[in-house]
Amino acid sequence: MENTPTVNVPILIVDDEESLRNTFQIFLKREGYGPVILASNFEEALGQINAQSFDLIISDIVLGGNTGIDLLKRIRELNLACPVVMVTGYPTVDTASEALRLGAFDYIQKPVEKEQLLKTTRLALQQYRLTLEKQKAQEEKEQYRKYLDTLFASVSDSIITIDGKLNIVKMNQAAVSFLGVINPKVREGMNLATVCSGNATCFFKKDAEKVLRSGIEIKEHRIEFTTEFVEQKIISMCISPLEDGRGGLHGAVIVIRDMTAIIEQGHVKQRRSFHRMIGVSPAMQTVYTMIENVGKVNSTVLITGESGTGKELATEALHLESHRKNRPLVKVDCTAIPENLLESELFGHKKGSFTGADQDRMGRILQADGGTLFLDEIGDIPSMMQLRLLRFLQEKTFYPVGRDNSIQVDVRIVAATNVNLKEKVQKGTFREDLYFRLRVIDIILPPLRERTGDILLLTNMFIQLYANQMNKPVSGISDQAMTFLLDYQWPGNVRELEHVIERSCVLCNSSTLSCNELPREIIEHRHRPPETAPQFSQFQETSPPQPSSLVYPFQDNGLESRLIAALRKCGGNKAKAARLLGIDRSTLYRKLKELKIDLSALDF
Repeated sequence: MENTPTVNVPILIVDDEESLRNTFQIFLKREGYGPVILASNFEEALGQINAQSFDLIISDIVLGGNTGIDLLKRIRELNLACPVVMVTGYPTVDTASEALRLGAFDYIQKPVEKEQLLKTTRLALQQYRLTLEKQKAQEEKEQYRKYLDTLFASVSDSIITIDGKLNIVKMNQAAVSFLGVINPKVREGMNLATVCSGNATCFFKKDAEKVLRSGIEIKEHRIEFTTEFVEQKIISMCISPLEDGRGGLHGAVIVIRDMTAIIEQGHVKQRRSFHRMIGVSPAMQTVYTMIENVGKVNSTVLITGESGTGKELATEALHLESHRKNRPLVKVDCTAIPENLLESELFGHKKGSFTGADQDRMGRILQADGGTLFLDEIGDIPSMMQLRLLRFLQEKTFYPVGRDNSIQVDVRIVAATNVNLKEKVQKGTFREDLYFRLRVIDIILPPLRERTGDILLLTNMFIQLYANQMNKPVSGISDQAMTFLLDYQWPGNVRELEHVIERSCVLCNSSTLSCNELPREIIEHRHRPPETAPQFSQFQETSPPQPSSLVYPFQDNGLESRLIAALRKCGGNKAKAARLLGIDRSTLYRKLKELKIDLSALDF
């Protein structure tokens, strides 16, 4: 047998007789082993073992107050794999049995002959080397198995492995998802002959049997089929035999690719909805595709569009399309939080950092760790917050108010605004560097007047929603009333349309919404000269009319007094005041800030 290499082979000799320790050291060093370390007792041996690793330990049974058996037990408690050879002057069956039971490689009887020592040393080191090589091979095999499992799970194609008897051994997630729709019976542990009996969706069973009989791979071929659960599908399939290494077959691998989606890329199907977003218009199809693609990456997104176009719904769709969908989606309305509290709300604070901070607070950013943070009305945050947000976007770290230590998080930022941030940058009220940090990818939501093909779809959906909520028999809308809705410019967009339908359902006492239930401004709109559609730069002044007569027309003339009057009428409730004025709540907050109206000074 090949000799064990002796270079850099540390050996520990443990014996209370100095002459025997020195003799063993001389024998081993002359043979080329080393370093050879000496220890005279149990404690000294443990000190050496804790200080360095050894390839072999040779210990006497008798060690003063302790025994070599005690040392052997401690070595095994420390999970050391090196071989241990015991030396004894009075061998007994019990001693030898105990030593071997505890994992000793061998034991040598005194007086120890040189050749016996060297032979035992050589055999122990050879076994140790083989043990290490086996352990390394097992670790590499396990690492390779994990690599294959990861690869197997991440492939978008459906992969199924079967044994020689058509039993399904393993399916990756793509196969589980794909076959779960067309044939839920096909799953791990099942037999293809059983679950595919008389089922047309098991198009791979016949080919699998053929490969197992012949051992010849069936290369890619394409199959089309239709089931009661899915429309026409076109799949590409190949099946390869798995050899067992002895000339036989262990099983087969089935790879299925859904070609339907690939073929449809050039002819995208028209979608009526996307998550909670509704619409069939070309503008919305573009939005759906954009969100679908952008959702897969971690880039910061800026969603722009008029008030009521569905920026929050678009954010929810982005989150659900991302790998973060099982993590939090935290929403922050930047205009709904007072300026002096916004920093603490976003970044959190330490107890005692300011008056009223009676406990530590986890900010919204930390709440969203691993998920998505939605910053609505981002265009209205103050300049100091713009700077703090910029630093966070650059470094992905932040300091809670009152804390000296930074916190690092993994958060995807989605911001939204209904104002023209580019104009605000030009006016110097919004940082240009923050603007470009937020606008890595921008998604522009179209106003409702540019997606008239969706008005009927949305109207019917809202009728069904509110008729069910109110337990009313309303089931549709008259052609005349629908014409008014189609002609209206919808400055409040989808949110305004929803309010109009809700109001109309409240007033309707029949199965059909008629012109009588529509608000006056929609009926009168057809008899007025068409107004110029507001440009995006005017969005901050655009306000959706309430679907009823406006008690306080939202105009700059006497605006402050009208705001105060509305707030007093609603007892200081800003949400109710916004509805009374026929404006969006964020617009009310913005106007209160612009006019510097101190709500605490008002008598409600």
